[in-house]
Amino acid sequence: MDEWVGLLVLLALVILTAVLVEAGFLKQWLTPAGRLHFVLPESGVAGLAVNNDIEVMGVRVGEIRRLDLNESGRMYAEGTIEPHFERYIRSDSIATIKRRLVVAGAGYIEITRGQGEPLNWDYAVLNTSVEPNPADMIVQTLIDLRARLLPAMDNVEEITKQAKDIMVDLHAGKGTAGALLTNEETAQRVNTILVSLNKAIEAVQPLEQKLQITLNEANGVMQNVHGLTKGLKDSGPEVQRSVRNVADATEQLPAVLAEAEATADSLRKLSDQLRGLWLLGGGGGKNRHRPDRRLPAREVRP
Repeated sequence: MDEWVGLLVLLALVILTAVLVEAGFLKQWLTPAGRLHFVLPESGVAGLAVNNDIEVMGVRVGEIRRLDLNESGRMYAEGTIEPHFERYIRSDSIATIKRRLVVAGAGYIEITRGQGEPLNWDYAVLNTSVEPNPADMIVQTLIDLRARLLPAMDNVEEITKQAKDIMVDLHAGKGTAGALLTNEETAQRVNTILVSLNKAIEAVQPLEQKLQITLNEANGVMQNVHGLTKGLKDSGPEVQRSVRNVADATEQLPAVLAEAEATADSLRKLSDQLRGLWLLGGGGGKNRHRPDRRLPAREVRP
C-alpha cells in the first residue's frame, strides 16, 4: 500500500507540473512579465477596466491588472506585458485607449511600435490618450452648425420682414418709387415715351435697310479692289521680266551707237573718194589738194 500511495503522489506531481506548464504559470514564474504603467487622461479611465487587453501591432501582449490614483490625483493603470514584446515598446511609443465597437464595447489600450530609446522596465511609464469618439464628433459638429445657422436664420427673418415692409410702402404709394407706381400721370408719361420710342424705331428701320445696301455695295467695291490687286500681283513677274529685258538692251546700246558712228565715218570717207573720181566728174587725184572753189550757198542766185 505504501508503494501504491507513493506512486499516486508522484503521478499527481507529474500531472500538476504538466498543467502548470500548459497554463503558462511555470513560464511566468521562470520569466516574469514586464510591468507597464499608463498615465490616463484627465477625463478619467475612458471606459477602461481591469482585465482589459493591451495590444501591440494588433497582437494581444498583456492585460490591465490595476486602476488607481497617483500622488498628483491623476488616474493610472498598471498592466503586464509579455517579455518578448518588451523590445517593441520604447520611449516614443504612443498608447491610445480605444473601444472594440468604435462607440461601444470593451475598452483596450493599443501601443504603437517605437523606434526610440528603450524603456526602463524597472518602472516603465507611458502617457495615454483617448481615441476621438465619432458620436461625440457628430454631436459637436451639429452644435457648431446650430451655432452658425441660428444667426443666419435671424438675418433671413429680418431681411424678409424688411422686404415685406418695402412692398407694403410701395403699394401705399410712399416714397419716390411708390409715387411712380401709383401716380396715373407718371404712367401716362411712361406710355407716351414708349410710343415715341416705337416711332423712332420705325423711322430708323429704313435707314438700317439703306445702310445695309451701302454696306453691300462697299463689299462689292472691296471685292473688285481685291481682284485688281490680285491681277497686279499676278502681272508683277511679267513686268519684272520686261524691265530686265529693257535694262539688258540699254546696256548694249552704247556698243551699237559706237558701231553706228564708225559705219557713218566709213560711209563719209567712201563718199569723198567717189566724188573725187574723174569718171563721176571729179578732179581725180590732181585736184585732191586743190582748194574748193565752189561758191557758198548764200551767194548762189537763180
